Amino acid sequence: MELEFMLYESKDHIAVITINRPRALNAFNSQMLDELTAALKQAEEDLDVRCVIITAAGERAFTAGGDIKEEVQLNPAEAAAFSERGKKCVLSIFHHRVPVISAVRGYALGGGMEIILASDITVAATDAKIGIPTIRLGGIPGWAGTILLPRTVGASRAKELLYSGRNLDAQEALQLGVVEFVTEPEKLMETARKLAAQIADMAPIAVESMKKSINSSIGVELTKCLDNETNLFASCFATADHLEATTAFLEKRPHAQYHRS
Repeated sequence: MELEFMLYESKDHIAVITINRPRALNAFNSQMLDELTAALKQAEEDLDVRCVIITAAGERAFTAGGDIKEEVQLNPAEAAAFSERGKKCVLSIFHHRVPVISAVRGYALGGGMEIILASDITVAATDAKIGIPTIRLGGIPGWAGTILLPRTVGASRAKELLYSGRNLDAQEALQLGVVEFVTEPEKLMETARKLAAQIADMAPIAVESMKKSINSSIGVELTKCLDNETNLFASCFATADHLEATTAFLEKRPHAQYHRS
């Protein structure tokens, strides 16, 4: 698959995938989800690759999440298909043959945080802002956020974050275990590459087996939970509240009063 919005390079057993749509804050449309999944598959099939780094072009955002301009036009069936694309991408990180490191600068919102949660390790710059503000758009996460976040920070904290839609700064994300390292922005890729090189220097089959063992206990349950999340995600697209919330966001105005409809 030809990549338009992803850059791919591989050197010294490390594949670096760069999300490359900075003018749109690297927001994900359907094509970008397919491209990231394809790039991850390329790394999966290259047995010379022992670690993957996912990062992004530009200084403002790792990714702002799903592209609201596309999402606002979706009906429930189309929303379910979009969620399936996102799930496939996130699962390709979670189940990847080798460890995946996210190197995050700026905003990592919605799907951006879900990519972090699916990654093995995350290095965040001090300017990172991480969160899932989907509730402000009248919906719920559709790429595993309601499943992976509680497993990372605990159910009560996950509920607080998801119900409020608030963002974490890098230090709070570190304290909660959402990210593992925080560094200055100019040292982000240096830190990520150093960590990836350390992993790549280990016995590759042992590293791969380690990842499989750690993930195996939740892998089957995760797949079942994701189906339920997709159904609930898609159902939000049939509500007037979702349409009003997303339209208000795009028009940069306060939302009208919500109703149970």
